Amino acid sequence: MGLFKKSKQKVSETPKLLCKRGDAGSYKCIFLASYRKLPVDIEWQESSVLDEKMSESLNMSSLHRYPCIKDGDFTICGENAVLTYLNIKGRSPTIHPRKARVLAMQQYWIQVLTSKLVPLINEFSNNKKDIASVLEIFDKNLADKNYIVGEFSLADIHWSAVFKVLEEESHSEIISSYKNLTNWLTKIKAEIPGYDIKSEKVAA
Repeated sequence: MGLFKKSKQKVSETPKLLCKRGDAGSYKCIFLASYRKLPVDIEWQESSVLDEKMSESLNMSSLHRYPCIKDGDFTICGENAVLTYLNIKGRSPTIHPRKARVLAMQQYWIQVLTSKLVPLINEFSNNKKDIASVLEIFDKNLADKNYIVGEFSLADIHWSAVFKVLEEESHSEIISSYKNLTNWLTKIKAEIPGYDIKSEKVAA
């Protein structure tokens, strides 16, 4: 008998990413996994449905149901938590700006998105003028730039996911009226393989 035994190879399952249809947070996670080439099984759910096993394994799931990822015996829910996990998991380089100033600008534009634009688009028809004002500033920032903060960052993931939802809700016209924004979004679509993914309706 030899000194060493062959260890049984651990069979790893592909992580399951539970997403909600029309949810920008879900698209952010899909885009990040796709950009970093991390394999995930995407499962679309309605907002009132949560996998029972997932719910049992994470007591806080009722607080942040979507997006939610299950990787082996680990489960976590909520946009920021899942994005953090996906950005560090795997061997490919993580998406973190190399300079403090760029990191600060990334966080600034994510803050502009969440605090200024998202509340407005939740009631799109009543806020078209204010939405246009925010997009005009965003468009000016993109002049002569390939990305929002000079290099590809999570800011690009966050903003493109929101625009994905606007496109799905037939609001593409407000995007196409801005040249720099349109050029940037075209580039992002080409760089994120999963951008054109379509949410699947859950069978009744």
